[in-house]
Amino acid sequence: MLTLDQKVTLHCTDTGKDAAGTIVRIAGGRVDVMLDGGGNILIPLFMQKAGLYVGSQSGLEFVMKT
Repeated sequence: MLTLDQKVTLHCTDTGKDAAGTIVRIAGGRVDVMLDGGGNILIPLFMQKAGLYVGSQSGLEFVMKT
């Protein structure tokens, strides 16, 4: 179960790299994650199926599995 302020890992499918983030908003099938490490980058993720969220930011696709 996802909760606010939970630390999560996002995987960038374009670069193959992982990024740490914190959940800042949960609304229905949408989860907003603020990337750690400064920059105040917010990535909105949308539930594709149970346990799989997908979103994009700056032309890159990010995936979060729960």
